Amino acid sequence: MENLLKYYYNLKEFEIIKMENNFLILDNNDYSYLLYKVNDNININNILSIISKLRFKSNYGDLMLNVNNNYLSKINDNNYVLILLKGIINDTISLQEIVKNNLINRYLKSKDIDLVELWSRKIDYLEYQVSQLSKEKLEVVNSFSFFVGLAENAISFININNINFSNLHQTLCHTRLKSNNMTIDYYNPLNILVDYDIRDYAEYLKAKILETDDIIKDINYILDNAKLSDDDIKLLYARLMFPTIYFDVVEEVLLNETKEKDLEEYIEAIPRYLNMLKDIYIEINKKGISLDIPNWIIKN
Repeated sequence: MENLLKYYYNLKEFEIIKMENNFLILDNNDYSYLLYKVNDNININNILSIISKLRFKSNYGDLMLNVNNNYLSKINDNNYVLILLKGIINDTISLQEIVKNNLINRYLKSKDIDLVELWSRKIDYLEYQVSQLSKEKLEVVNSFSFFVGLAENAISFININNINFSNLHQTLCHTRLKSNNMTIDYYNPLNILVDYDIRDYAEYLKAKILETDDIIKDINYILDNAKLSDDDIKLLYARLMFPTIYFDVVEEVLLNETKEKDLEEYIEAIPRYLNMLKDIYIEINKKGISLDIPNWIIKN
């Protein structure tokens, strides 16, 4: 690894710190880098296009070209990208900063995303994978139907509530966002995309239910400060219903042979998840916004 970094990027003296599938690189010139493992189908040009449009990009890392004038480097049979990091790398991103950044980057636009079609294809794909690969994966078999039902409810919610997609805001979002996201992840340029404003808020809240059921303060901060339209708020609720975190783990279990016990914390969090959906519905209703939601959530 050390020799390859020297060859590809002409780094001299540095320290390598392993971080799951990635590596933090600290050199003696006070620069910090992240050697980030990427999939073969990553679209670097799309990411570079988004970065070029950012007016406030000081905190987002820069992608570094290697000795072959390429952003991708093959190291130990895997593709990596080297990112020059900026700012403090071990701070936690606050909800306040997420809201601020979303508002700053609202000028970014992409084509409308048909979430009904996108989510329906996701369900069909996972149902097929589960039918083919889960015969001995009881945690998947026993929990999958519940979460698929929740996802189908989210799709129905979009249709029933007549969300006007032309009234939705878009901004710079992240492929996934944890409730305790570190700056090294949040400002990773390989983790960004242009999407509906509510994407990051929904993923932040869904991740937080794995830690606590106290989300009232957070949802009210979003409702009071994120300058969301009524249709934004409706789509926020739909995305909260769609169990992206669970589906991500199911894919890991089925395709990457991750141990099934990784699903346990998500299954154990089902009561908190349902309470969250009910509590957020109540808070949205207090703001004078009417949502047509499944009766079973209200009765939960």
